[in-house]
Amino acid sequence: MTSVQLSISGMRLGIECAEPAPAGLIGDRLAPFVGDSAQAGAPDVRIVWSNADPTAAAIGDLVFDPGSIWRLHRSASGDGYTAVISYSDGGRLTPRAAVIEASRAWDLCRMTEVAHPVGWHSLLNLGAGELIVRTRIVLDGGIIFHASAVDDAGRGVLFVGHSGAGKSTQSLIWADAGATVLSDDRIGVRVSGGRATAYGTPWGGTAGIARNASVALKAVMVLEQHPTNELHRIPVNDALPLLLVRSFLPYWDASLVNAAMDTVQSLLEAVPVYILRCRADASVLPVVRSVL
Repeated sequence: MTSVQLSISGMRLGIECAEPAPAGLIGDRLAPFVGDSAQAGAPDVRIVWSNADPTAAAIGDLVFDPGSIWRLHRSASGDGYTAVISYSDGGRLTPRAAVIEASRAWDLCRMTEVAHPVGWHSLLNLGAGELIVRTRIVLDGGIIFHASAVDDAGRGVLFVGHSGAGKSTQSLIWADAGATVLSDDRIGVRVSGGRATAYGTPWGGTAGIARNASVALKAVMVLEQHPTNELHRIPVNDALPLLLVRSFLPYWDASLVNAAMDTVQSLLEAVPVYILRCRADASVLPVVRSVL
């Protein structure tokens, strides 16, 4: 039996497989997040991985179809969910897919896919792992944003934005200025005791930056490209919908959505939010630093 432990966004994920782990189960994306398997205590998420034909899995009724690489179904037996992830076939259940049979709390996930001998990487490194993390973290007091984040001498800045808003560009600008970039596309955020912390995740964007690091957040920037640099603080009520649409919400479960909204509300009470209209160059640095 093989056991591997990951630490992602303040959560421990324990991966188990009955046989020696195939090459590609833990790829370059996940490797920086590997932790101490001997650490005491149960993981937050237990992932039991199997090298088998995913099409043998029983699939219940369709619950959520985002129209991309995955689909979520009711569990054919029990009270959980079955997710099908397939980059080649639009989320359809084929031999090239991965299947996740998750408990309702996503603390136990049985994952099935076929490992190939050459050039194979488990979908745990991609959409399958991301789906598990971004769902479970909502039940654990956190949320994943479509964002980049930087550690500027201990001062964390979260740059949220849709695709093309400039998250990766900001990451490179701040890296050139000596800041540490946590990730340029997916950031985990937790709020506790009135303090917010941002975490890097394995899933970087255009710049491919993904670090196993964290920083206390001092500001949240909603990115907009603009020919000049402008920074405007926005009220909590205006900021809430802007952050929600730039996060990954579990739309298939109303209770999970409510939990995610509570986390974002707590974030807004802890950290100021700004609209940042900015140029794609280093002139943005003093503008942002003026409010840290």
